[in-house]
Amino acid sequence: SFKMLWSLGLLATFASSALAGVVTKTWDIGWVNASPDGVARPVIGINGEWPCPPLHVDIGDKVVIHVTNSLGNQSTSLHWHGMYQEGTTHMDGASQVSQCPIPPGRSFTYEFYVKQPGTYWYHAHIGAQYSDGLRAPLIVHDRGDPFNRDFDEEYTLTLSDWYHDQTPVLLEQLFEISNVQARPPLPKSGLINDGQGSTYKFAPGKKYKFRIINVSALAGVIFSIDDHVLTIVEVDGIYTQPADAEQIYLTAGQRYSVIVEARDCAESNYAINAVFDLNPDYHTPSPQIGFNINATGCIEYDSSFEVPGQTIVNQFNIFDDMWLEPYDEEPLLGEPDQQITMDFRLGLDDQGIPRAFLNNVSYVSQKTPTLYTALSVGEDASSPEVYGQVNPHVIERGQVIEIILNNLTPGHHPFHLHGHHFQVINRLAANAGSFNAWDEELASSPLRRDTIDVNSVSSARIRFRADNPGVWLFHCHLEWHVPMGLVATFIESPFEVQKMIRNIPKSHFEICQEQCYPTKGNAAGNTADHFDLAGATDPHQVPTRGAQWNNGLCGVDNDANVNNGEEDSDGTHGEDSADGDDGADGADGSDSVDGADDADGADGPDGDEGSISGSGCDVKV
Repeated sequence: SFKMLWSLGLLATFASSALAGVVTKTWDIGWVNASPDGVARPVIGINGEWPCPPLHVDIGDKVVIHVTNSLGNQSTSLHWHGMYQEGTTHMDGASQVSQCPIPPGRSFTYEFYVKQPGTYWYHAHIGAQYSDGLRAPLIVHDRGDPFNRDFDEEYTLTLSDWYHDQTPVLLEQLFEISNVQARPPLPKSGLINDGQGSTYKFAPGKKYKFRIINVSALAGVIFSIDDHVLTIVEVDGIYTQPADAEQIYLTAGQRYSVIVEARDCAESNYAINAVFDLNPDYHTPSPQIGFNINATGCIEYDSSFEVPGQTIVNQFNIFDDMWLEPYDEEPLLGEPDQQITMDFRLGLDDQGIPRAFLNNVSYVSQKTPTLYTALSVGEDASSPEVYGQVNPHVIERGQVIEIILNNLTPGHHPFHLHGHHFQVINRLAANAGSFNAWDEELASSPLRRDTIDVNSVSSARIRFRADNPGVWLFHCHLEWHVPMGLVATFIESPFEVQKMIRNIPKSHFEICQEQCYPTKGNAAGNTADHFDLAGATDPHQVPTRGAQWNNGLCGVDNDANVNNGEEDSDGTHGEDSADGDDGADGADGSDSVDGADDADGADGPDGDEGSISGSGCDVKV
């Protein structure tokens, strides 16, 4: 039977993991000029190139990524979205949570084992930085994939919204007191594979697997291929029972693998449709349109056939992922040991600043990374109060945790849990109000994901088992809502976490000390009285600087938010600062300007090297 074949595949997986290798990369993160939609602008690339490189590994591999920050004017960190980081919570990459930010001119090594197959991605996790381009696929190949025999070739396809201004400029706009509706900045265009006009070759009778990743900062995407069926076989790294769809919807952070069977006799090429929309709704025939951006790709059967033009998609038949069943048939988790209700909304704080609120509290990054607090406060690690205003929840190994998400806003919100997948127990239709579906019949083997879309003015219920000690964020994956505060923190099995301190490299603490971040004590760095939070981050602080490198704790200020697209874009200053000798040059911001002429890229380099064409058909073979 098919399941028996999968069991044999699992044996192959275990055998291959015994032969697992080490994947080592050296990445220099710096400014590059690119024009993916025809508008030149500085973007954040790796090793002088953009788009950033996809990372392909095999299940069981050890991954070692040596990162050097050559941005000159911004800090950075990398999160491996969807990776459990079992035993390596300090490699999760969330700034001021599991590490301090990597300052300009300094290096940091991420090292972890890959224990799960599927489709993932990596991205910056500091100050909404990934909207400037620091994100790419992370693909874990699996010899035991139950669908390995069901396709002939495999493609990876990313979907992304795109902005013409750099993140600090957009954050300034976001936090203006005139933004009384707390609206995020809207993108200017949509991209497929970080460009426009992506083409995929099909041959009649063959089957193709697409790994589709929404790496957007804001937009959800309705995805379809004209006159072709999408057979869903994986979501967010979880194999599913095969399910056919005409259209699928991916919110920011979500992934799908679909198998597409080519037509037996093709007389034309076909359009790939990506409809970028702020607020699609599963349960109504027509989505609410927040902004209307389309991107079109091409399924090419014959290069002599006409390239399809942009399709106007105005008929919606979106597959509801609540119908998906995990391939492994993992049963519904039992009654929860802890039930946590999170009511979330957008609004203005008491000073008129736009914020996001979880149970009326906005998350604020603390001076001491939350993990380091858990490691250093002894028995007080089980007290949420020591962690400051990070919406902390202490949970213990083996507990079943249930979260009720009540969306009090008129928009959709994707919530992502670090370190875990979760079961989606219920998701109510739009405008159904706060959760009230206690009597609804539950699936015996519910959908599992790591990112869920919560409908507008509605709710969802999820469960997961606390089986991975660490410090894990749970947050909205609309990137603008993270600095606004739509974030919670799970401190999972803190006393087990304390045993991990021997695993954390000394260099992790050193980059904190260089920036005057405390590495011990409560959220404020107080080691004498863990419940005295005097000196903690001011909750009224407005995080308009994004990833701008200096935190002010060392008595230095730096107002150079935006890369000017000239000296830094070509990497020359990045090279100087990479070795640390000239890091001070970047530290004082003397080589950065205010970027006023940069939004349109007019004063940037010509971008011949590493620029991305905004048109044409780039063939993927």
